Amino acid sequence: MIKSSASSHIKKENKIRIRFAIKALIFSALIFCSSYFKQEILNFGIPLHFIDAIQFYLYADLFISLIRLIAVYFYIKKHKLKRDVKYNFEVGINHIANILHTLIFIGAALLLLNINPISLITSLSIVAAAFAILSKDYISNMINGMIIMFSDELSLGDEIKIGDVKGKITDITLTNVHIVNDDEDLIYIPNSIIFTSQILNFTKRKVRKVSFDFDLKNNMITNIENIEKHIIDSLEPYQSFIQPESYNLRITKIHENFSSLKFQFILHKNAKIPEKDIRRMALRKVLTLQELKATEK
Repeated sequence: MIKSSASSHIKKENKIRIRFAIKALIFSALIFCSSYFKQEILNFGIPLHFIDAIQFYLYADLFISLIRLIAVYFYIKKHKLKRDVKYNFEVGINHIANILHTLIFIGAALLLLNINPISLITSLSIVAAAFAILSKDYISNMINGMIIMFSDELSLGDEIKIGDVKGKITDITLTNVHIVNDDEDLIYIPNSIIFTSQILNFTKRKVRKVSFDFDLKNNMITNIENIEKHIIDSLEPYQSFIQPESYNLRITKIHENFSSLKFQFILHKNAKIPEKDIRRMALRKVLTLQELKATEK
């Protein structure tokens, strides 16, 4: 799944570069025609502001696309990053480029209508201020999203926990962060909540510790070492990913009829294995342990 995702990212980037090359050729041809055959176009009956609008859009759109490609290229080269991985910086640059493309398109449309965009913005300053006040939450969300994208605190693919939500970050947009939990549910969390909440980032910590909680009836906990060995044996297919001396099973709370336990272990830093797979295997072994104890009685 990781390989297919990396492959699709490379293909997407290659398509962007091909589209840019084609667009550059077409736009260059249009710019050449509008510059060197301007009088002929005017004689044909096309208004001057039409030509100005088209030239403005072509120049600006091409410039933004070029800057976007150069910025991503030099960022990856400077930090010696892999081309098959999508990074926060790239996501942020893409969103900024999309916003600028939209603004350029609106400006070109206004020029086509023979309306000066700067004069229009000046005359509508009061309306713009009122709109900004009404949409301040959305604007705040966008700003928080940009800060998240250009920071190293949260990255695509990070395993995080915020409140009761725990999962992997699959995308960061201008409005929310997309998280997929262990049940494969896609959860959208607004950037404003992400920015103001306490977040536990399991990926960024130096030690890759995996832990899970479970409950057992008190009469089943006769020998905690045997329970620990039972769970460790279930993780035999994953032994190469786990530090051998890191297993730890402890009782966190004792109730009247049952006790709460926590099992922990540490993965090797470069272990390429989803933590949820190991956690699922261990929890299933706990269930079999309960069934085994029940049949013994």
